[in-house]
Amino acid sequence: MKNKRSRRIRTITGPISSHEVIDNMAFIKNKCSNNARKILTILESVEVDLYFDKHYFVRYQYGDDNGKRHGIEMESVQNLILEATKHLIFYSITLKAFSFLNFLPLGYPQRIVLTKLFKEEISLNVIVEYHCLSMQKFEVTLITAMRKYDFHFNDGTHQLEMQVDGTSILHKNERGKILSVGDCYKLQDIPK
Repeated sequence: MKNKRSRRIRTITGPISSHEVIDNMAFIKNKCSNNARKILTILESVEVDLYFDKHYFVRYQYGDDNGKRHGIEMESVQNLILEATKHLIFYSITLKAFSFLNFLPLGYPQRIVLTKLFKEEISLNVIVEYHCLSMQKFEVTLITAMRKYDFHFNDGTHQLEMQVDGTSILHKNERGKILSVGDCYKLQDIPK
């Protein structure tokens, strides 16, 4: 019986020159198999609409019983939401018991507390709701924002704490105890 000759595949690390040939029919190793052939690559785009609730604007412009809220400027709040969303997606993929998206209007919607820690400033805390409208469209609404050291959040609510070094920690309030649910490396350090 004749032995099957294995197909040798050369990994291309630099730009492809006109002399190199890529074998589209080759069987290569992927995360699931040692012998798989890539059939298709698709790129899906997602549209995210970001809203700021009137409550935020009132608190930013006029304050509350404790006075005007400083340090909750629109740009810093928006940057925190954009940075945190990538981490929330990572946690929802890696933690089976965690989801941050609201799908149907069933009862009270799930809200997430996003906290940005700073070296020498009071932490920024924002409360947001994420809604999935379709597979390609999401809606994010900022409910309110404040700077406070001892920020308390409701039972059953998650808090994503963004660290100074770009990492994050996901917490959950369970019956008054704040539990760490997961922590994340810098997203650029996660294997692609």
